[in-house]
Amino acid sequence: MADVKSGDIVVPGDQLCVIEELSPSYGTYEEEGIVYAAAPGAVSMDLKQRSISVFNTDGKMKLALPVIDDILVGEVINAYESRAEIAIVRRNGEDFLSGLVGEIRISNVTRRFVKSMHDVMRNNDIVRAKALDTHKIYTELTVVGPDLGVILAKCSRCGNPLTLTTYNNMFCLRCENRENREVASDYGQQFGLEARPDLAPRRRTYDRDSYDRRGGGRYDSRSRGGGRSDRGRGDYERRNDRRRRN
Repeated sequence: MADVKSGDIVVPGDQLCVIEELSPSYGTYEEEGIVYAAAPGAVSMDLKQRSISVFNTDGKMKLALPVIDDILVGEVINAYESRAEIAIVRRNGEDFLSGLVGEIRISNVTRRFVKSMHDVMRNNDIVRAKALDTHKIYTELTVVGPDLGVILAKCSRCGNPLTLTTYNNMFCLRCENRENREVASDYGQQFGLEARPDLAPRRRTYDRDSYDRRGGGRYDSRSRGGGRSDRGRGDYERRNDRRRRN
């Protein structure tokens, strides 16, 4: 059975039981199949619900860790190449000032290929994410989904809030710096930021005729058959033509 009994006083990190015996609840978390105390207090077992909790000594519930599918909002405190750490401040629309840190792996950012986490989020960004596990430290998060992702980003040069132009393209109105983020569908709206598609980066147009006139093309653009232009032919070929004509 469990390593402790109801009423035992524990401190954070104390082993309580294994997941097959009792499920983690308030004031506890699970790691690799073992349930630990997440806060100091008294153990409480609910054999009917098959769960274990840690309460304050006065019987009040400890803060519950996030459960799967909880919607969490937090600030990026460390962005590495393949993961980011998020200080969670809101849970399901309510303040959650617990000091809890969640983790987003690069595989849980987007379905497309991303080389580095810095290409999709950076330090001080505010993100909306979803919990992928229950009562664990760190809480594993994902931002895959239209309503998930960065909801406020700041310029890495000057710190000014970034304006969304088009899909994941950001622009700083202060220093005109351009950056990329993996944004939520409502990016910036609750912070009073409006999208500016007119500031989107312009694509360079390609003029084939102009390119050929400058000597960059090997084939004559006026020839439907794709024949070679005289400019692209070598001296050896031109000499052979002159010999045949003579």
